[in-house]
Amino acid sequence: MSGLVPSAARRQLFGVPLVSIGLGVLLLGVLLWGAWTTRMLLTLQHREVVTVELSGLIGAFVEAEARSGSDPEASQRRVAAYLGAIDASVDALGRDGRTVLVGEAVLAGEARDLTPVVRADVARRMEDLDHAAR
Repeated sequence: MSGLVPSAARRQLFGVPLVSIGLGVLLLGVLLWGAWTTRMLLTLQHREVVTVELSGLIGAFVEAEARSGSDPEASQRRVAAYLGAIDASVDALGRDGRTVLVGEAVLAGEARDLTPVVRADVARRMEDLDHAAR
């Protein structure tokens, strides 16, 4: 008589067919994935988009460094340190939950310009480097 009942119907765990348990686990996984993706999309929707005009910042510093009259090796080290400070400052803005766009690449929109914030942060970082070098 056991030959008449399909083997899949006989496989049960606590009286529940294994196929039903598998489908239930699959459904639970899909629901959890859906909740997670919804939360991530809502988080991305609330990100602030800001701009920073890097060419103006870098151009002004390089121009001032060229007028300073310091030796080329020292000037090259300061420019490298300045570029590193700009990179760290922009990275910090990104870690705060903002999407940072280079100002020259922005054609239109209501993105807030944080160039003054980056300029002040870079100046602070450069002062810290100058104090550390002394």
